[in-house]
Parts: sequence; C-alpha cells; structure tokens
Amino acid sequence: MIVCAGSGGVGKTTVAAALGLRAAGNGRRVLALTVDPARRLIGALGLDPADDRERQVKRVDGHGAGELTGELWAAVIDSKKTFDGFVAAHASGAGGAERILRNRLYQQLSTTLSGSQEFTSLERLLQATESGRYDLVVLDTPPTKHAVDFLTAPQRIEDLFQDSITKWFMSPGDGGGLLSSLINRGTRAALKSLEVLTGGQFIEELVDFFGGVRAVQKTLRERSAQARALLMGAKTRFAVVTSFDSAKLLEARYLQSQLSAMKYSLGAVIINRAFPCWMPEDERFAEAGPQDVAYGSVQAEFRRFKEYHSARYALYESFRRELDPSISLFRIPEYERDVYGLNDLERLGRAFESQDQASMGSAFARSGSRGGGE
Repeated sequence: MIVCAGSGGVGKTTVAAALGLRAAGNGRRVLALTVDPARRLIGALGLDPADDRERQVKRVDGHGAGELTGELWAAVIDSKKTFDGFVAAHASGAGGAERILRNRLYQQLSTTLSGSQEFTSLERLLQATESGRYDLVVLDTPPTKHAVDFLTAPQRIEDLFQDSITKWFMSPGDGGGLLSSLINRGTRAALKSLEVLTGGQFIEELVDFFGGVRAVQKTLRERSAQARALLMGAKTRFAVVTSFDSAKLLEARYLQSQLSAMKYSLGAVIINRAFPCWMPEDERFAEAGPQDVAYGSVQAEFRRFKEYHSARYALYESFRRELDPSISLFRIPEYERDVYGLNDLERLGRAFESQDQASMGSAFARSGSRGGGE
C-alpha cells in the first residue's frame, strides 16, 4: 500500500493517480482509491462519482491504457455507501441493519461524524487488500483540515463505540442506561433544545441510534484496529504530499514528525508545483545578450524572477537538510496547465524517474512488490 497524505489543495489525488499509473506501467495490477477526485481526473480515470465500483482505466483522450504491461483500476470512495454497506453486512439480530439505517441521527452522522470519512476510506482499503486482486493499492486520503486527523481516526472511532459509552445511551429495553433513566424521571423538558436536530425527537433517536449501533460496534472496533495494523504494516508506505510555500512545508514537517511518533513508515515527501517546468533546476540563468534598452529591461525583470525562485530554492534546501536521509524527497514541477488526462499523469510520473529512480525504488520497495524493484 501507498498512502498519500497531506493537507487539502496540495495535489494528493493527482499524485496518487500518477503513482498508480506508473506502477501499472511497470507490470503491477494497481487500484487507486480516491475520495474527492477533481472533475478533470474523473474523465481521465473513467470514474463516475455516483458509482463507487472499481473500474479498469480504459483508453481515453488518445492514450491507450491497454499499452500498460499491468492494469490500473480506480474507484471513488462513497463514504455513505461504504458505511451503509458495512452496517448491512455486520449488523446482527432481526432488523438490526434496518434499525440503524432508518435512524435519522445515523443518516446525519454517517457522513459528518468526525472520523467517518477516514473510517470508510480505511474500510475500502481493507476490502481491497483482503480481496487479493491487487499487487498495489494507492490510497488518496480524504481532505481534512489537519492531515494528521487521518492517522488518529481509527482510534477515535474505537473510543467512541466502547461499551462504556454506548451503555450510557441504552434504552430500558436494552438493559437500561443513565440517560434513559433521566428521561423517564421527567427531565425531557430540560433537553428540549436538542430535539431540533432531528425534528422533535432527538432523545429517542439518540437512544435508538446507540441501541442499534451495539449490533455492529464490536465489528467496527475490530475493523478499525485492523486498519490501524494495516497502516503500520511492513508493506505500507506513506507519501507526504505538500506544496512549495513555507506554511505547507511546515505542515509537512509536522506530519512527518507525527508519522514517526506513531510508528508509521514514511517513504517519501513529494513537493508539488515546486518550480516552473521550463526553469532550469539548478537555478542558473544566462546573463549574456544584446545590450540595448529593450533587452536591458527584460533582463532586469528576468533577474527579479531569478531572485524570487532562488529564495524558494533556499527554502527547499532548508527543508531537504532537515529531512531524515532515509526518506526520499521529490519535486514535481508546475506545468503550464492542469493535469487532465493519462498522458499528463504519465508525464508527472516521469518527473519521479528523472530525479532519482533509485530513491523512488527504495522509498516504496516493499509496498506490494512482486520481486523487488519499484
């Protein structure tokens, strides 16, 4: 597994797709999982946002996916469908699944509960690895305010659905609970302000929600623990994706430190849109040329441009020096236009190769390899 992590707006989805395509070009059977793909990538990968099934990437925009020596598959993770499917598969007892699915509080929380998107992403990742169909799974993590939220989501889900919490909300018919006892003693009026959340019956919905959740809470906790073990496994590598500004690089440093503290394996840091694709990487610019007035003004503007990117390059050098030498560092150029089709994704993938094939190999060498290498 390769898990692309980072804050929103840094190009995680595009990088994840490019990594998947590159691996498929090297003979792997690859699945790229994404939560919120950009419209321009939906067409390139042949995805349908309303259909979360895994689809093989076919010939589009003049590019033949059939030319790949491996296979690239892709899927959009629909958090609501995944959560509903989990409940339907694991709810025990007569009407257990229906009781949860029809609960209005569940219908709201299944998409807005803190950690729900992360849980469903990891559930799809687990399903993909358990199927045995793929040599490599690349996960584009959900957009979150703080990238580290993805790492803590499994534990938050486990903590929320502990017996000590759900029992507090049980109805008398399920064994009684403190909240239901309070309600039965006439305290409903004090909680009236909460009822607007579900149209006037908030307390009943809350008790019914936790009563129904008891049917799946054990499995939910187990799957969360399995997901955490998978993320910490020897075959999983994280790729931190960031962009080239001081705030984003600071976030990347923090995420790197959290990955290390939580014992996850970081294979690479990928700086997206690091420099214009037409600019020499060594930051050298020719100064020679005609000495007329027009050229002199152009040259002055060019010099200011050089100074701007030289300062950015110094920022990159500072970041590179502080990075653990065992972690590969890649710079993706800023292209003239957005990445739209498979040709563009292939071009992005070649940016990894042009920098250091050995580094890319070592970064993800144990991530789904069939005989070593990439």
